[in-house]
Amino acid sequence: MRQLALNLLSAGLATLLLGAITLAAVHNDVRPGQARDAAVVSAPRPLTARPFGVYVDPWHVDEWERSVGAKPQLLAKFEAFSNNRTIDNFLGEAQRRGFRRVMVSWEPWRPVPTALGSFAQFQPQPGYRNGDIARGVQDAYITHFAASLARFPGQVDLRWAHEMNGRWYPWSHGPASYRAAWRRIVGLFLRAGADNVRFVWSVNPNLYQRSANWQRVTRRYWPGSRYVDAVGMTMIDFGGEKDYRVSRFAPRLDVLRRTYRKPIVLTEVNTAYEGRVGWLRNFHRLLARTPGISAVYWSQLPSRGTTHLNDAGFLDWDVQRDPRAAAELRRIVRAGSS
Repeated sequence: MRQLALNLLSAGLATLLLGAITLAAVHNDVRPGQARDAAVVSAPRPLTARPFGVYVDPWHVDEWERSVGAKPQLLAKFEAFSNNRTIDNFLGEAQRRGFRRVMVSWEPWRPVPTALGSFAQFQPQPGYRNGDIARGVQDAYITHFAASLARFPGQVDLRWAHEMNGRWYPWSHGPASYRAAWRRIVGLFLRAGADNVRFVWSVNPNLYQRSANWQRVTRRYWPGSRYVDAVGMTMIDFGGEKDYRVSRFAPRLDVLRRTYRKPIVLTEVNTAYEGRVGWLRNFHRLLARTPGISAVYWSQLPSRGTTHLNDAGFLDWDVQRDPRAAAELRRIVRAGSS
């Protein structure tokens, strides 16, 4: 967030010198003075070179640690706009348990029952649409949420409206309004003094697409380097007919690193039960040889994708009850903290 503030300040000064205030700057809703104020306080640095996180309530993290044999350095959760609340309880318990970094996958919608399918899930929702957010409809909630995150004495990775380059979430509609909404949110967080928040622009690898098409579609949603701290990517092997070997993700990661020149965060990692041990071993090797990966978040929450894909494998296994897989994951956790 500090780097975002500095970049926004530089851009603002350059704009003043040129004597032009663009329409984009109006939509961004960021003023140079606000950016300067936010730049005073530096965000906490990561505790390790490549910390490992898990989507689990802080109240149950001890159980996860005992089962897997390693303690995660980070925690993560999903939060929908429709809850219209802060996550103070989550953050407070994480703080009490010694965590200094968390990630929030922040979803601008009212969640659709998974059983209704991906088509129903994809439909725009009035009040939560990108254009609505860009016009300020959600300003009060966003500002309140930002103030809550600002009180956390550590770093918050904010993964807003993830996997926008797919066709299964409503916020995928309208890349231009997506970019405008993103920039407005950054401006509101700057105003709220949430300089501990790190904005993570997180895409889906869409391995079913050719690389050139994937890059073209994904690029449409890019808010601009000044508004992003890290680039995230989902990395899930769905199994079955969607059996995605680790090696298939590597080219996508390389494209993200070279194109956007930001730290890479693997924001949601999981694999199907069949072949899980070998997949995790190969994942460990990928982490060791791929530069720029700054954090990994493991998720075994119920997968909407599994329900919507009839030809997927079994993802509802639990590493906490699988000693062989836990041993591989334990090596990954420990390697990242050494």
